Amino acid sequence: EKLRDFCPDAAILLNQVSDIARLLEGAPFGGRYEGAKLPDIGFFKRVLVFEASGAAAFYKDFYAQSAALAQNGISMFWKNTMTLVRLGRLFSRNVLKNAAQAAVSPPLVKASVNRPILVAGAGPSLDALIPFIRKHRKDFYLLAVDAAFRPLLDSGIRPDAVVAVESQCVSRRAFFGTKGSGVPIIADLCARSANLRVSGGTVSFFMSEYAKLPLLGRIKKALPDVPVFPPLGSVGLVAVEIALFLRRAHESVFVCGLDFSYPAGLSHCKESPSYKEMMTESNRLSPAGNPSAAFKAGAFFIEGKTGSQAACDPALKSYAELFSARYKNTENLYDLSPSGINLALPRISEADACRLMEAFSARTNRREPAAREGKTSYAAGKKSEKENANGREKIRAISAFYEEEKKRLHTLRAALTGEQPLGEADLKARLEECSYLYVHFPDARHGAVLSQSFLNRVRSEIDFFLKTVENTAAAAIVRKSFKHAH
Repeated sequence: EKLRDFCPDAAILLNQVSDIARLLEGAPFGGRYEGAKLPDIGFFKRVLVFEASGAAAFYKDFYAQSAALAQNGISMFWKNTMTLVRLGRLFSRNVLKNAAQAAVSPPLVKASVNRPILVAGAGPSLDALIPFIRKHRKDFYLLAVDAAFRPLLDSGIRPDAVVAVESQCVSRRAFFGTKGSGVPIIADLCARSANLRVSGGTVSFFMSEYAKLPLLGRIKKALPDVPVFPPLGSVGLVAVEIALFLRRAHESVFVCGLDFSYPAGLSHCKESPSYKEMMTESNRLSPAGNPSAAFKAGAFFIEGKTGSQAACDPALKSYAELFSARYKNTENLYDLSPSGINLALPRISEADACRLMEAFSARTNRREPAAREGKTSYAAGKKSEKENANGREKIRAISAFYEEEKKRLHTLRAALTGEQPLGEADLKARLEECSYLYVHFPDARHGAVLSQSFLNRVRSEIDFFLKTVENTAAAAIVRKSFKHAH
């Protein structure tokens, strides 16, 4: 009886495996299951299959797939919840710090790369492709993940851009030795801001919605030129998403080094941060090698593309599965790596990749030459004036954003300290507007509550974020004044 009161429509006839995912998301079914609604996904911990009759034996695959999909959705929810508990505060802080820089940074422009793109990860298979990349470097746009930045530079290869998404301090190792290289960075607003200044190149930003926060909506309104990508978790997946965003007219995109697995003893390519650390710490008693990565708790072996065994773990396997599900039907996306986990992409050899790039060169060389220099210069001048006006508008918009954010935090602090009390409805509305203050609380999935314990914890977060907003706003004003003075 209690279950019926709690969830009156829990018993639902499913026609498709995907229906279970839509139920968990609370999505409608186009009239097929009118009124069907399950409790919030946070109420579930695991899925058990209960066969109420022998008829289930005729559809075992269907029920197995439905149960697996439901369990995967529940597991993903709890993994994301734990990620927010551990890193949500840092994500929000980095977003507030980077938003000011994003207002004055060159934007990412969709379909702006008119040549093939090579996405380079930091898996062990990258080592085998270094000679190919070096030989054909001018034939493609090279987009590297942060961990592949230094290995490419050490091989005499300069990427066109490097993708940075990591928010934690440990990510700084990927940028050691890259100072002054001038390579542009494409960064998530959640990324650690100190890393973005190391190379000395331009920085372009995108946003991944790590949670449903009104703050991110306000930032999108203040920075409409910043593209929004789904939170994919892995920098390799994000790099592929950016490559597909940048490519023009369905040009070819090649991926390499996205292995999501590794041979026992070597987890990344040579000269990567983990490889350098391994070589630095090796001695007579502890020889070079990282066998513990292949035999740690939860690790297992899988069959790679060549039939050989490679080590993997649940996190890497989930990234590979997400990659396959998201990109397996993408047009002109090829896997160039000779080893690693099967990504369900068309595999391509170095010779075939060369032929595709030669075909692109032949097409572009036959096109008509550009307009006369005088017209081009005039157009560039008009474009520069427009860009300056847009830049001033962006600075005004982001300055207004920080001022409004300060007012929100001051008002909420005054309400919680009793200086300017608010009614329960107004207080809850203020809390929901500033949900980044508590998105990392373990009980945040229940939303804002007015218990004293919850409000005390929110009060302790206000000063931390208020300091971040005030310092960033002050730095933005200085940067604005300096730009206008010059």
